[in-house]
Amino acid sequence: MTNNYATMNIRGYQWPVLKKLLRQRFSELSDEDLVFEAGKETELYTRIERKTGKSQEDVALIIKGMQQAYLQQTTLL
Repeated sequence: MTNNYATMNIRGYQWPVLKKLLRQRFSELSDEDLVFEAGKETELYTRIERKTGKSQEDVALIIKGMQQAYLQQTTLL
C-alpha cells in the first residue's frame, strides 16, 4: 500500500470548503473528526478512514477531487 498522505497538500484557506463537502458526502463525520492542523494531515486522514470505512487511497482521491473542483470554481470567479 502506498502512502498517499504524503501527496496530499491541504491549504488552510481551502479547508472550510473541503470540510463542508466532506460532511455533505459523509454524514457520519463530526466536526471533531474534521479538525485540520497543518502538519497533522495523517491524523486527519486516519480519522476520515475510520469513520467512513474508506481506504487510504479512496480518502486521498476524494479529497484531491474536492480540491480540484474547488480550484476550478475559484478560477472561474
